[in-house]
Amino acid sequence: MATAVVIPEQRLQWRRLSRLLAGNPGSVRRPVAFLIVAVIASSIASSSFLTLGNLKSLLTSSSFLVVLACGEAFVVLMGMIDLGVESMLSCAGMLAAWLLVFQGFPGWLSFLCAVIFGAVVGSLVGMIVTRVRVPSFVVTLGTYWGLLGIALLFNGGNYIAPSEGSHVIFTFGGIAGNSFGVSNLVFMMLGVVLAAQLVLSYTPVGLWVRAVGSNEQAGKAVGLSTRNLKVTAFVISGSLAALAGVMIAAWQVSIYPTSGSGMSLQAIAGVILGGVPFTGGRGTVVGAAIGALVIGIINDIIVLVGLSSNYEYIFVAAVLILAGLQARGGEFVK
Repeated sequence: MATAVVIPEQRLQWRRLSRLLAGNPGSVRRPVAFLIVAVIASSIASSSFLTLGNLKSLLTSSSFLVVLACGEAFVVLMGMIDLGVESMLSCAGMLAAWLLVFQGFPGWLSFLCAVIFGAVVGSLVGMIVTRVRVPSFVVTLGTYWGLLGIALLFNGGNYIAPSEGSHVIFTFGGIAGNSFGVSNLVFMMLGVVLAAQLVLSYTPVGLWVRAVGSNEQAGKAVGLSTRNLKVTAFVISGSLAALAGVMIAAWQVSIYPTSGSGMSLQAIAGVILGGVPFTGGRGTVVGAAIGALVIGIINDIIVLVGLSSNYEYIFVAAVLILAGLQARGGEFVK
């Protein structure tokens, strides 16, 4: 006679939590769950977390990472990786500041030149990956070091900022200002997330990107130009990384050759937390943005509770491993 198997209530609760965090492949259910957990934990850890001033500061300081993650998401959706986004951020920021301070360019033109520079480098990376057939990991690791070297050359390894008494202002077309009591950088971040998600969800390009990421050979069979799509993904990533560089220069009113250090891995972590698998083909830009915001919350709460910034890496690593475990479809709890 068969014996009924009774599963303890605690085990059932873990299974339910696992399924909640897993969600459907590529959906925003998992990153939203992570965000809710992060907000609740942070509000318990510090009473200052949910204050209006801190939330504004959090969104502003996280805007650069969110923009980076949006660009990285397009690359990862196609089964590739871009390790050079943090060096593009610093190099493009240094370029914009150098044109503004030393060459007398208007702020808006310096901004535009930096973004175009990011797009050009992204297209070169994409062509090397697709035509020379060098893995994206190797190519973007090269651009990481190469762009860092260029950033160091702009001002002999020194930072760039307006000199005292100078008429130069680091607004870059007004992006450093405020509107309705909120930093314009936050509105730029939201605009990037919205535009990128609209492209991914409602244009042929978005459909083609997901199709190639899911099955490149099938994409070729139906006539898709997989090479051009991969180049486009790197152009988007490079352009948004350059945009983030100008944003951080405007926010800091200065730019360093090493600004954004560590943001490449943080952006990739945000993408994975956001439900975009390394195999590509599934996921959303909104999810990647939420994942990056979760990392921003971790950084923020570390400051609020007075911990050393070195703890950031440990907490991000723990959350990322958890995301990797539950991405198996919620089956890690047996």
